[in-house]
Amino acid sequence: MNVVAIDMDGTLLNSEGFISEKNAQALRALQAQGHKVIIATGRGLPDVNRLLGDVNITPDGVVSLNGARVFWEGEAIQESYMGQEESANLIEWLNENEYYFHIYTDKGLFSPSRSREFFMNDLEIYTQDKEGGEEMKEAIRRRADGHHRQANMKELSSPIMIVKQDLTVYKFLIVSMLEQKLETCRKAWGDKHNILITSSGRDNLEIMHPDTQKGKGLLHIVEHAGLNIGSTFAIGDNYNDLPLFNAAATSIAMGNAEVDVKRVATHETTHHDNDGVAQAIEKFILKSSART
Repeated sequence: MNVVAIDMDGTLLNSEGFISEKNAQALRALQAQGHKVIIATGRGLPDVNRLLGDVNITPDGVVSLNGARVFWEGEAIQESYMGQEESANLIEWLNENEYYFHIYTDKGLFSPSRSREFFMNDLEIYTQDKEGGEEMKEAIRRRADGHHRQANMKELSSPIMIVKQDLTVYKFLIVSMLEQKLETCRKAWGDKHNILITSSGRDNLEIMHPDTQKGKGLLHIVEHAGLNIGSTFAIGDNYNDLPLFNAAATSIAMGNAEVDVKRVATHETTHHDNDGVAQAIEKFILKSSART
């Protein structure tokens, strides 16, 4: 029996944000043969359940919010979160410096009312010199507004709201198309000992408690369920997948993965728009299992 931990965005999901039928069939084949499927993602559990529910897949375990919340067979087994004072300070700094962000909490997703304005300002700068910039801007805006509605975002009226409502803060997601702006945030907060900064794409930063890592989430599941770490596989594409690759016995990078991710992976599969997860499962897991 193998344990297969799979990232979502840029990995299991295609560019449209859905799971292809080939990828879904591969997950079903894994479970039918007695292997365990773990979803390891920066997304929250409601998103995971919605996307997998669309293709009738129930994972054996979920490492959600990069490991802030870890589930095995539907039961929460581990949780890590940021300090309220640290969270309030970060919110204040992000607002002052006009960043779009939202935070994942135990009471849902929150974002300040001006966040969308800051996002649109960044988008205007990003597209102004590009060919077809207006069409690009409109497409990005529609997609962002759709995500915002789907997430049922709540308004974060002020930093002190974290304390007043006693919110448990699992993760900040900061989004900007401006790489230098993201780098400014990374430099300003990257030397803090009580937070971890990573990324799931070139347009974002993820800020969490230092114990919030996909690799640690996988290890929690392995220990809790009595699984064999030597039979673990990880499939991913971005920097927040590196701890997952370090924890698993075998790692598989997507064809669209960042160069640094490919460099440390055991194997490489095809692009996420070409059913790369299905190919990886068939080639490196199911066929290998059949030979042993």
